Amino acid sequence: MNNNINDKAARAKKNLQKKAQDLAKNRDKYIGKDTPKSNQEGPAKNSHNNQKDNRNRSQKTNGNKVNLPTTTRRGAVVRAQRMVSSDINMRASQHIINIPVNKSLYNGFKGEQLTPSILKKMRPEADSVKIIPMGGLGEFGIGKNMFAIEYKDEILVIDMGSIFPNEDYPGVNFMTPDITYLENNMNKVKAVAFTHAHLDHIGAVRQLLSKFGNNIPVYATEFTIGMIKRQMEETMQEASPNYQIVDAHSHKIIPISEHLTLEFVHVLHSIPGCVAMIIRTPNGNIVHMGDWRFENDPVDTQFDMPRLIEVAQKEGIDLLMNESTNIDVPGTHPYSEYAIGDSIGQVMDNYEHARLIISCFSSQIYRLQLILNEAAKHNRKVAFAGFSMINAIEIALRAHQLKVPKDTIVKMEDIVKLDDSKVTIVCTGSQGELNAVLNRMATGAHRFIKIKSSDVVVFSSSPIPGNEPKVASTVDGLIREGAGVIQNGKGHYHGIGPLHLSGHAYYDDHVKLVTSLNPRNYLPVHGEFYMLEHNAEMAEKVASIRRENILVADSGDIVELTKDKRIKKGGRIHVGSILYDNTGHTVHDAVVKDRLHISTEGIFIVVLTVNKKTGRLMKTPDVISRAFIYLKDSEELVGKIRHYLRVKTDREAGRQVDINDLKQEIKDDVSHLLFDSTGHTPIVIPVINKV
Repeated sequence: MNNNINDKAARAKKNLQKKAQDLAKNRDKYIGKDTPKSNQEGPAKNSHNNQKDNRNRSQKTNGNKVNLPTTTRRGAVVRAQRMVSSDINMRASQHIINIPVNKSLYNGFKGEQLTPSILKKMRPEADSVKIIPMGGLGEFGIGKNMFAIEYKDEILVIDMGSIFPNEDYPGVNFMTPDITYLENNMNKVKAVAFTHAHLDHIGAVRQLLSKFGNNIPVYATEFTIGMIKRQMEETMQEASPNYQIVDAHSHKIIPISEHLTLEFVHVLHSIPGCVAMIIRTPNGNIVHMGDWRFENDPVDTQFDMPRLIEVAQKEGIDLLMNESTNIDVPGTHPYSEYAIGDSIGQVMDNYEHARLIISCFSSQIYRLQLILNEAAKHNRKVAFAGFSMINAIEIALRAHQLKVPKDTIVKMEDIVKLDDSKVTIVCTGSQGELNAVLNRMATGAHRFIKIKSSDVVVFSSSPIPGNEPKVASTVDGLIREGAGVIQNGKGHYHGIGPLHLSGHAYYDDHVKLVTSLNPRNYLPVHGEFYMLEHNAEMAEKVASIRRENILVADSGDIVELTKDKRIKKGGRIHVGSILYDNTGHTVHDAVVKDRLHISTEGIFIVVLTVNKKTGRLMKTPDVISRAFIYLKDSEELVGKIRHYLRVKTDREAGRQVDINDLKQEIKDDVSHLLFDSTGHTPIVIPVINKV
């Protein structure tokens, strides 16, 4: 027993001697000297240096700081970290809206920028009607549409839209408006109303609608309420909203509160049940157009323009809120949905022996009706694929918005039993979504359908701006499989007419609408900032509305309709976006920033296992690199870092050291070493285990 103890003591002594020798050998390289290099500068200089060294030693843990074998100054590392952080913060905070830059001539301040000092002095008038965009104005992308119409203690909420983020938000599936203002004023909310059932107008109901309770009435058309109910089935909270179906053709005036009424007016869009809204207030009539287009020969009931003109002539429109989506597209729609149906029929004629796969938006109920009609004419069977599409069809059937020809629809699994010439598959995936049906077919991942060379795939859609690369990738995959591909707007390749019709009005349509309604004041909505600006220019230069009666606002601005029927800005409220992942859970801003940092710079983890009594390393430090460097190709750098960690822990052994301070020192030093060798600033995480 004694011999074993003596052997252990001897080995420990030998190890300590070896570490001491190594430390002494590399002292000049790793440890700052306590004495000046030369005495040639005289006693006075030496005295000054000694005082400076004493101060440094007291500030730097009594000379325990390790000098790093680097050529890069620490200041360069700090600057690089700041630049990376600034870039990441800018990318990750696009959804945060403070006081955006708005120097438009229509900004309400004659082109001068709104500043915090001006904002502090602004107070809304007590008897004004406040129009408050909670989202959807001047932000990146088009979506997240939501408004609050407020008069004294009464609020009408219009729409609750979501938006899909760009690539700057890894792991974020969608965003919803931040409704902190409404939550703080929930006692004032008297009703909620929806213009139509697209996700940029109802996509946030799962997260927001339950917050308004079960007593507040929810007004919408039958199809829109059906789509909202389907969304609410997926909510994680129990809710039973007070749904109120409204017939948009009835012109019924619905009393919302003591001072506010609501009237629905039927308009045309790319989905059933779309409405404009007339909100009558003590300060005049507000018309919110929703999303709309003109069609000479619609599948649906014609746009109820006569009712809007009647209200304009008899009562006057004191504020027109008009969408801006296609304001930059010249002219008007040259064709209607029926032209799309004719083009589908042309495809069936030209490719009578082929299996047809038609991809379009699931909400295009009119398009689906025309496809069914053409399939019945050509003795084809139709199978629908895609969860969202099947849901939309079921709701449309219940709302009597879709009529299915007899014996036309078959199940997807029965397609294999039919000859190709009898098969038409209608599916989602027109935007190149990775998990959508069409992409799964193209990659061979679909359960029933595998693309073959005799197939013809029709894209009855146009790529949403930003989705072009995804669509191109899907098209490439289909063509590689040998399929023929027919896309809208490329008739010079295949000779097929129009295959898609935008749901939004073009420039001349806007001119016609605004000049016909002749509103006193004008507020462009539903669009990115340049769209709002161009909409305002159209209203002034073509529709002859005075500049002081036009306002280009941002989400969060309080737009006032005053007693004397003027519009102006009356301050701002807190707005922004709440981020959600694909499970429906919120994602914090800090998480997004870390993900962006890791995606650009990577992550580097050092793990130290030390004896809790002696403070010395018990084994070689572990190094973990993810999305940064490949360790096997960076042995020299890893060895340098491990040597530093050994020296650092040896210097700190036996001292009372705050663990957080030690981690910070290791983080700073390792960051310096990594930047010196690679030029990158990964997230460095020191882990210290005491055993």
